Amino acid sequence: NLVQQYYAELTELAHQNVMYEMGTRTAFHNLLAGAGRPQHWTLIPELERKANGKTIRPDGTFKDALNLVRGYWEAKDPGDDLNAEIAKKRKLGYPVNNIIFEDTLTAVLFQHGSESMRVDMKDPKKLEDLIVQFFRHIEPQIEEFEEAINEFKEKVPDLAEGLKKKIEESHQKNPAFKKAFADFFELCRTSLNPNLSEKAVDEMLIQHILTERLIREIFDNPEFVRRNVIAAEVEKVMQAMTSTSFDRNTYLKELDRFYVAIEMAARTMTDFSDKQHFLNTVYERFFQGYSVKLADTMGIVYTPQAIVDFMCASVAEVLDKEFGKKLWSDDVYIIDPCTGTGNFIVNLIRRMPKAKLPEVYKHRLFANEIMLLPYYIAALNIEHAYYEQTGTYEGFEGLCFVDTLDLAEHRQAQLGFMTEANTARVKRQKEAPITVVIGNPPYNIGQIDENDANSNRKYEFVDRRVRETYAADSEATLRMQLYDPYVKFFRWASDRLGTRDGIVCFVSNNSFLDQAPFDGMRKHLLSDFTSLHHVDLHGNVRANPKLSGTTHNVFGIQVGVGITIAVRNRGGAARGAYNHRLPDDWRREKKLDHLAKVGCLSGVTFDLLQPDKQHTWIPVRNSADFGELLALGTEMGEGIFAKCGPGVETNRDDVVYDFNRAKLVERIAEFAEWYNSDVDHAKRLKGADGLEKLFQQSHVQWSSTLKLHLKRGTYVSPAAELVREALYRPYTSKYHFYDRVLNERPGLLREAFVVKENARENRVLSCTCHLQVPFSAIITNMVANRAVGGRAGTCFPFYLYDEDGSNRTENITDWSLAQFRTHYKDKKIAKWSIFHYVYGVLHHAGYREKFADNLKRELPRIPFVPDFWAFAEAGKKLSALHLDYEKLKPWDLEFIETPGMPLSYRVEDKMRLAKEKAKLVVNPSLTLVGIPAEAFEYRLGNRSAVEWVIDQYQVSTDARSGIASDPNRDDDPQYITRLVGQVIRVSVETVGIVNGLPKELGDKSATSQNL
Repeated sequence: NLVQQYYAELTELAHQNVMYEMGTRTAFHNLLAGAGRPQHWTLIPELERKANGKTIRPDGTFKDALNLVRGYWEAKDPGDDLNAEIAKKRKLGYPVNNIIFEDTLTAVLFQHGSESMRVDMKDPKKLEDLIVQFFRHIEPQIEEFEEAINEFKEKVPDLAEGLKKKIEESHQKNPAFKKAFADFFELCRTSLNPNLSEKAVDEMLIQHILTERLIREIFDNPEFVRRNVIAAEVEKVMQAMTSTSFDRNTYLKELDRFYVAIEMAARTMTDFSDKQHFLNTVYERFFQGYSVKLADTMGIVYTPQAIVDFMCASVAEVLDKEFGKKLWSDDVYIIDPCTGTGNFIVNLIRRMPKAKLPEVYKHRLFANEIMLLPYYIAALNIEHAYYEQTGTYEGFEGLCFVDTLDLAEHRQAQLGFMTEANTARVKRQKEAPITVVIGNPPYNIGQIDENDANSNRKYEFVDRRVRETYAADSEATLRMQLYDPYVKFFRWASDRLGTRDGIVCFVSNNSFLDQAPFDGMRKHLLSDFTSLHHVDLHGNVRANPKLSGTTHNVFGIQVGVGITIAVRNRGGAARGAYNHRLPDDWRREKKLDHLAKVGCLSGVTFDLLQPDKQHTWIPVRNSADFGELLALGTEMGEGIFAKCGPGVETNRDDVVYDFNRAKLVERIAEFAEWYNSDVDHAKRLKGADGLEKLFQQSHVQWSSTLKLHLKRGTYVSPAAELVREALYRPYTSKYHFYDRVLNERPGLLREAFVVKENARENRVLSCTCHLQVPFSAIITNMVANRAVGGRAGTCFPFYLYDEDGSNRTENITDWSLAQFRTHYKDKKIAKWSIFHYVYGVLHHAGYREKFADNLKRELPRIPFVPDFWAFAEAGKKLSALHLDYEKLKPWDLEFIETPGMPLSYRVEDKMRLAKEKAKLVVNPSLTLVGIPAEAFEYRLGNRSAVEWVIDQYQVSTDARSGIASDPNRDDDPQYITRLVGQVIRVSVETVGIVNGLPKELGDKSATSQNL
């Protein structure tokens, strides 16, 4: 008997004088764990969860076989006031739907939000009754729709995890499932993505299982899984999975409380637009709960109805005014290439006359989707819209389960697409003479984590088209943004029209409108189309931190958004590009209301843009003056520096950087052992499937380059001599394992710091030119991180070397030396003086203020100023100051010790500035006082130098890897406080030098290249 065993354990603990909570709770833990086993409930100690925005940690959390939370337990000390402790926990947000509070004397059971039983724990019968009631608890039905979908979202990750385990078991033990899965997996790889992993296909099955009932019930369509060509294929795999012990209905019974409320809410809706909004909400909440990374990669967010209405109305209007045609005209063929839940197609269907609709629906309307759940919802959404318009149910043959960008690949010419029916649909679509492309393509260049299989896919043909057009005609040095998916969709859409006239209408990231890397794209858009109208909805939170994505962005995301309507009408006159800007400070609701009011393109007042010869549509302030200055670095060599490039990008900073050299060496040795073992393992594997499993199961943090090294059989040598000092952030040096295998991209610094000895003589300017932060520049004689200034930057080394560190060459061009000597008529000017001159100019307050917008978008350009040597000398002083900051005498600060506490110099979490910024709290025992105000005037990006030190020198743990970072030095306890004083001195003296520069940099009469 578990209760008697519990009493025996308490007696034994009492003999050992264990009468406190941490000791006695073990006995009750054993009682509960034992009682939960027959129910298939597992007791998990101290599982963290969020409540009221805070983290709580009940002593025990029960999860059932489905991985759903079923109850909680909280132990208290016998000496505590149990009622008071219960009140405290409830105030903190501890759930009281099913929880036991106990102190070995009294047990209190809360269910459904209130106390349901209180017993004397010395009474075995009453204690047993309480435990039985605890395990009999069933969650009540949910009545409110919003509550239901919110709880559904919350439970989906747990359910998905439980399903994942069931699927893994089937992979191992179910031959029928293994055969069906292998066939389906091969179909997916052939049709969707040759690099697709088994894990991704497992996720498709999970999506299907968790949402198939909702799809059937909400749309009263019990035949969906039979009728839909893809759902039928997935069902074959599911039938094989359920052929043994797995019972889908039993497994999902726990979801009744969610499903019933959601289904009942759906049945009360008679208006189709309400149902459409409802389905979008369920879809979005599902993915928010199920897979944040998947949602991010695929851009899982539905398009607000006001945007869909505006875009569809605008397309209809342009067809009429430009071409004299209607949506239902015989030669108008429409495609939504990334349809999501099908909202654009639904909207277009509702705009067509009922008599014309069947012909268009069958032959001239197309949509593609690559993700299973939205594909299902799109099919139901579109088919239901057609039914409502015509009174006839008919499957939408224009919908394909396919990757649109993959259709352009030559490899697909002879391949099928999932099923015979889907292949027939794809073939018909490819042959269609598309004239209208409309939709919301994904725009998410940032997915780079190979460990999550979360990176954007590469497409040989479309990527080559981008490279041959947009990239080839760009003058930008860094063009990575041109491979954002939305850019690829613009390229694909332009090409998909072929030689035909037509319309491309996308809502997308609007960075192409004014950012430097997109100059070539802007050029081609105006050559591919005769007119282009753009509605700038703003919402770029990174460019304007005062905004909030959730309140100012129409999608609730961080990047700016816009609607583009590009028209090719070669029979009409070319009219150029037009723009309509909504005010920056408008909130999401006001922007959507504005679109609803104007209705379509003709309701908007546009400004005609005047592109210049650099294909700038929206001129940046002072861009003409800036363009006249000397380029600091270009790919053509016609600049001050022959070569420039990014710093080191590692994709595993937490692994290859550390404040402590010994810890770094130890960690690299362990990492190398894991990786080298994986290399050995990979050599024995055959086929991509085995490699994919290896990547998923390995301890290694993978990235695209490291995967290539593994496939080539390249080993890592954890040689301690590869550890270098590196500049990680401003005035933050760390030890870095500078190795070609473990660093994703060494950047140009592979030619600047080939061997350690190069650091004694070489100097590098690291400039941060980025839309999200103000310009900054810092000099270093160490390997520099790619994001020294907080965002991706560019490095300009003075010297470059061959692969062995020999054959030193100067990176400042002879051409620029001649320019300076000729302009100033001074042969004493040398390349080092030009280097220092540049550093002086880059710090000049007037230069930074005048060209602030330019420096966010492109690399610096340098003027000829009247007094060359004033800037060269100032730059030389700044260089010495910024390089040797750790040799300086610290600023004289007052050290205030906290009475009654032992003095410590150790930084535990993070140092904290007082509101007036004159005081810095190092830790509870020590505060530094007397920081001068001018110390905060020396800024690098969004922070002052002092604030960079505060930000970086803190004890932290990487959330993903669990690797701890500790800047404290056991051999030098006062290092951090001394560093604070030294950086304050650097800051004050830097401000003094910069303020001592000539206020004006010159005027037009001095030289055409002056400011």
